[in-house]
Amino acid sequence: MENNRESRRCPRFPVKDGVIALDSVYGEIIDVSFGGLSFRYTAYDDMTTEPAEFGIIFGGEELFFDNLPLTNVCDIVIDEKAGEAGEVRRRGMAFGELVPEQVVTLARFIRQFSLGK
Repeated sequence: MENNRESRRCPRFPVKDGVIALDSVYGEIIDVSFGGLSFRYTAYDDMTTEPAEFGIIFGGEELFFDNLPLTNVCDIVIDEKAGEAGEVRRRGMAFGELVPEQVVTLARFIRQFSLGK
């Protein structure tokens, strides 16, 4: 019998449409939870490797979520590409202390833009 139980404290929800901006890094959100999110982006040689402490989430034109406190958890290469295309990376970020209004906005983002489970 296979156990597919989510072992994380906060279950993750795959996202159908969402972009995150961290300083000069823009990425496509892969999944999100009330604990954090992961996103895919293309890294170029001239990019800074310092993780940002605050980010902005865009959900189409319907949602704008700024001043989001974040902590870098991981940043790994998922596809190395040759030439000018750069390499595709996946970064995991944990949310910092969210104020009640941010929790409400995050819940709305999950409800509107997740693929559900």
